[in-house]
Amino acid sequence: MRLNPVLDKLTPYRAGPPVTAIQRRYGLDTVVRLSANEIPWGPFPEVIEALKRAVEGLNRYPDGSCEELRGLLAERLSVPEESFMFGNGSCELLMLLGQAFLSPSHHVVIPHPSFVMYRSIAMMNGAPFSAVHHRDLVYDLDAMLAAIRNDTSLLIVCNPDNPTGGYLEPPILRAFLDRIPEDVVVVLDEAYGEFVTSPARQESAVWLSEYPNLVILRTFSKIYGLAGLRIGYGIADRQVVQALDKVRQPFNVDSLAQIAASESLRRPERMEERRWQVAAERDRLASRLTDMGIGCRPSQANFLLVDVTDLRIPGPEAPQALLERGVLTRSGYAMDCPGWIRVTIGEVEEGDLFLAAMQELRDARGPAKMTHPVAGLSAETLSPES
Repeated sequence: MRLNPVLDKLTPYRAGPPVTAIQRRYGLDTVVRLSANEIPWGPFPEVIEALKRAVEGLNRYPDGSCEELRGLLAERLSVPEESFMFGNGSCELLMLLGQAFLSPSHHVVIPHPSFVMYRSIAMMNGAPFSAVHHRDLVYDLDAMLAAIRNDTSLLIVCNPDNPTGGYLEPPILRAFLDRIPEDVVVVLDEAYGEFVTSPARQESAVWLSEYPNLVILRTFSKIYGLAGLRIGYGIADRQVVQALDKVRQPFNVDSLAQIAASESLRRPERMEERRWQVAAERDRLASRLTDMGIGCRPSQANFLLVDVTDLRIPGPEAPQALLERGVLTRSGYAMDCPGWIRVTIGEVEEGDLFLAAMQELRDARGPAKMTHPVAGLSAETLSPES
């Protein structure tokens, strides 16, 4: 069997098992999943009703061009319809960008630490890459610029950043874009953009006329609660859209996902309500952690990066200790972000369970029900890399 040798350098993407599996294995009555940056609420009620009506049409292939969704986005963002591309989640669009722009002779600049797929698309296409480390958990934009080479084809920025939650305000980001060569495609991953409440927030889609090398990626998985349907979109110059159209598979976005996304866009007031609900809970958790003497990074996303170095247990043990208390988080040690954990903003009740568990670890008290980890099961193996 002659496999692509690139596969020797890749590891499969592993998402964690469902909460019910964790409950069974650890003997826990309650487990809260604060590891995958999912929103705690499902689709809007109107979306659910639209999906019910659409089920009978599943014998037909979906609209391969996503025309209805394309029109809604064009009207909402004041961007030409031909500037949109759609994928089975924004991850598929990242994969397509890799296929279209990367090869062993095309270099890519990525941030580090960040979303695991950035590195993966480089490796899948045999492309050399420079992983530019943050400085004090903040983007080092000067270092990213310095990493650009004559053969650089792509540069990726995540804003708000994953896993830090940090936000590059528009003047800083635009000044950065001004310094990037026009032949380098800048991928601006805004998976968490709808959660931003900063007064400086701007609609980046209107920048496309100034920066034809800019590609903006967004998803319906986060604030819209459609992670189970898989749909994302990109906004870019027509030339980029045409390139991705050549490498995407036919009918890559299913009909239910298109209907759910379209109906979600018709309810901007519900999205806005969720934005502020998440912000309120994010601020509450940050404040309570500060009161405990536990630090966290400023965040404009639906998660917090929390310092675990001052607990009364070693920091690397914190994710497992939290898991034993029924709280699943994302270990920073697995993201090359040692001393931190990433915690998704959930319901208030879920946040309270997390805070109670952190208080126990701060005070070095044992969990209410001590459990014994099952062989092969740990916070590392349970945490997805979203």
